[in-house]
Amino acid sequence: MTEILLLGTFHFMESSMDFYSGEIQNELDKMVRKLMEFQPDAIAIEAAVDAQECVDESYKVFHLADLQDPIKMQNETLGEICMYGKTYPITYDNESIQIGYRLGKLLKHSKIHAIDDDTILNMDILQTETQSLREAKNAIYADMNKHRNDTIADMYNYYNSEEWSRLNHSVYIQANMISADNDYAGAEMVTKWYERNLKIFSNIQRLAAESERIFIIYGAGHLQILRDMINADSNLKLVDVYKYL
Repeated sequence: MTEILLLGTFHFMESSMDFYSGEIQNELDKMVRKLMEFQPDAIAIEAAVDAQECVDESYKVFHLADLQDPIKMQNETLGEICMYGKTYPITYDNESIQIGYRLGKLLKHSKIHAIDDDTILNMDILQTETQSLREAKNAIYADMNKHRNDTIADMYNYYNSEEWSRLNHSVYIQANMISADNDYAGAEMVTKWYERNLKIFSNIQRLAAESERIFIIYGAGHLQILRDMINADSNLKLVDVYKYL
């Protein structure tokens, strides 16, 4: 049986935190050293499987010393990656780098695994103004706003909570009912969302076939579905993330 430590995360590039500051770097280093206690033999991140070569190249040129050099982190990149039909620079204000790559280098792993699906997902339906969808979105925005100024440790404790996953997932549940003339537009969008997560989980299953302990860092919005699927697979065991936070 393969143990899975699944860490839900917020996306650093969307945050106002100064990830180059000594204070934030110390917080991240403290958290990652706690995660080291899990001793994973594989580390997986939210990057497209098709972009594995880009992940390999960027991980190769990444060094722990980079994290002590705020000027380098602000002005240099680790290469480029193609996802969703576009090419993006691999910058240091990225949770996959700051946590996934950092953990990999500390544990002397030779590889970081990309497990995402590269399908473009149109989520415009979430902008539809139905009362139930608006209430679901307002509930999670209000809750997230309470944690705007949290420390790194507090942010990760929050985003990995069952309550946050429930609030986030409720947005998709309310979007599911949206339709016009029985076209099931909402259900079709939610189907695509589930399809992406099923493909992610398929990649996790394949990685688990050759691993004993896997650390996965992924956008917290995926937690509800991925947790359910991991728990449903008798070959996998979901580890309590709070033991390592």
